[in-house]
Amino acid sequence: MKRYLLSAVALCLIAAGCTGKKAVPELNYEALNAQALQEYLQPIRAGVRGQTPFWNGYATKYIYAPVFDFDDVEGAAKYQYTILARGQKFVFKDENPRAALSPVWNQIPVGPVELRLTAMDAAGKILGQDQTRTFEKDNPFCGPYDPAPRGYREAAISAAKALHDSPIGQSWAKPGKPDTTYFYNCYACKIWSGIAQTECFLAREVPEYHDAALKIARNACDGLISFAQPAGAPLAFFPPTYYYGDNWEAKSSVLRFNKGKTMFLEATYAANALLDLYDLTKEQKYFDHAVGIAKTYQRLQAEDGSWPVKVIWETAEPVNNARCLPADILMLANRLKAQYGVSGFEEMVEKGDKWMWDNTISEFNFDGQFEDVPIEDKVPYQNLTHCTAGDCLEYLMTKPAQSERDVQVCTEIARWTEDQFTRWHSAIEKDADALSATEGVFTSPFVFEQYSWKNPVDASIAKVANNWMHVYRKTGDPLALAKAKALVDTLIKLQDPETGTMPTIPDSETLYSPDDIWANCAYYSICTLMRMADIYE
Repeated sequence: MKRYLLSAVALCLIAAGCTGKKAVPELNYEALNAQALQEYLQPIRAGVRGQTPFWNGYATKYIYAPVFDFDDVEGAAKYQYTILARGQKFVFKDENPRAALSPVWNQIPVGPVELRLTAMDAAGKILGQDQTRTFEKDNPFCGPYDPAPRGYREAAISAAKALHDSPIGQSWAKPGKPDTTYFYNCYACKIWSGIAQTECFLAREVPEYHDAALKIARNACDGLISFAQPAGAPLAFFPPTYYYGDNWEAKSSVLRFNKGKTMFLEATYAANALLDLYDLTKEQKYFDHAVGIAKTYQRLQAEDGSWPVKVIWETAEPVNNARCLPADILMLANRLKAQYGVSGFEEMVEKGDKWMWDNTISEFNFDGQFEDVPIEDKVPYQNLTHCTAGDCLEYLMTKPAQSERDVQVCTEIARWTEDQFTRWHSAIEKDADALSATEGVFTSPFVFEQYSWKNPVDASIAKVANNWMHVYRKTGDPLALAKAKALVDTLIKLQDPETGTMPTIPDSETLYSPDDIWANCAYYSICTLMRMADIYE
């Protein structure tokens, strides 16, 4: 559960308040459901041999009509597509062995699907063996969904208070080293930054919490600075990804495997937390340290505009050839310029932007880059995630100006994160979900995190909701808003109504226990609730 700290520019928007607020459209669900079904007939970034890679070699479910990378058969004049699903059979023919299933897609029932591709010559004679693919057809969007039981801003503040009052927030009530009774403090950049940003939010929004929240935010940020590399070091100003305290190394295979390593991207989380605290206190050391982090990124950018995923902590040498999606780095640079007038990073952003278009967006390769999942044993497209895709969308939608191409690809990314990771199961129609979704989930719709972790996560729900809110703000499409609203409402339905705790993994038996809450995920959910509040309240 890595990439769940709200982007720098998005934080600026929330802190300052979005301008130009317009009337919220009425959601006509009969029309929106029909619109959704029509859109599901359009494949998402269909592969074209020799031009566009097929991203779905490891995909197992679809909401949008898929296209599969079947082979051409010598002598074939046409291909018959036979779809078997829940005792029903659907057939169509095409000259292309890589045609979309659009002609019959909306007729196929939800559930397991077997696809057979039969090659035929001009006379109709069958050539060779059938090519096959099995997958699940997932539920379409079908609103309305059960509404949120309380307001968005109320839920956000309640969640922030709960985090502050819990052992998670109180683990930084005293200065110095982190309280090791909260195990996730072992993920220094991510968790300490999430705690600090939540406390900064609470200090801004709730006056009676101001002083106590600010103290915790300071302690967490001071912790980030104290464990960071000094000026002049290979990773100057970078705090570590992993903190080894209280014999945690013996308890965690992740910590043992990553001894002496750090995730290159995660220092952006610390930089944004430091800037949030600077905004409240105007204490120069926090600002200077954040700028120092950005300058280290600038110094270590490769000639092609890229950066590594994971490096050796002492030397900054990459552990392998994997390159990170640089969206968070580019957003940090954009925040420094837009909010504080810090220039000098323009060339870095330009080169990083080009690399991302050439190597990630054009390939549609949103591989997972998690600190607890080894990347060395994964091949491209094997562990796709909405996380890197959502970061890419966030960057494109929050940079100083968007092109038509930016908006178009962001809509495509939003649809892809729905297609591959979202489960639309209406609680109003209890029997609608034929897919037997993850055991233990008690509300829906929901979103799972990655191919390697098909469990619902609160920040995953928030991430895809944010994607759709961006699309709505740029296009005015009410279906995008309806999808975002259904997901954000789920966050509130998952929230503990008494304490305000936002559970990280909703199917956990101890879902409200502080031991199972990831502070960065809770913070991301809080920001998502505030974004929806900006639209509706």
